[in-house]
Amino acid sequence: MRCKITPIISLAWLGNPHLEKSFLLDADSRQLVTFRDQLRALLRNAALDEKASGEVLLAVQEALTNVLRHAYENSSGKIEVAFLEDNEKIKISICDFGKKFDLTKVPDPVLPRDKPGGLGVYLIKKLMDQVDYDTSFQEGNLLHLIKFKNRTHK
Repeated sequence: MRCKITPIISLAWLGNPHLEKSFLLDADSRQLVTFRDQLRALLRNAALDEKASGEVLLAVQEALTNVLRHAYENSSGKIEVAFLEDNEKIKISICDFGKKFDLTKVPDPVLPRDKPGGLGVYLIKKLMDQVDYDTSFQEGNLLHLIKFKNRTHK
């Protein structure tokens, strides 16, 4: 059972992708370490500066951690990640078949926090240039994260 998000992304992608790569991961934190190294290499090859690369890595890590904790509730499952790059942007889409979670309904936290945690969605929104949660996705969750190249940092 796969999300098959790559064809969906390709149809919606307005630019001419230089690179399309997809990953099928187990919902296991040990596998995320290896994936993070692969993503770091893709971002380096995409010529993102160090700050932008770090922002993407942290946002993706937060999103994947949320999938493990909330969508799969620390049980087994699959996660499909698609990476697309063109001259203007990087787009990373994350799909799972876990429990539905609409991040558009999560309010921004009151800062500073009185207790630890609860900042993952807030960080994802702040670190990425565009965050789209596909509410029409029938099973599980589909999240699109976009970082524009050559954009002055927030």
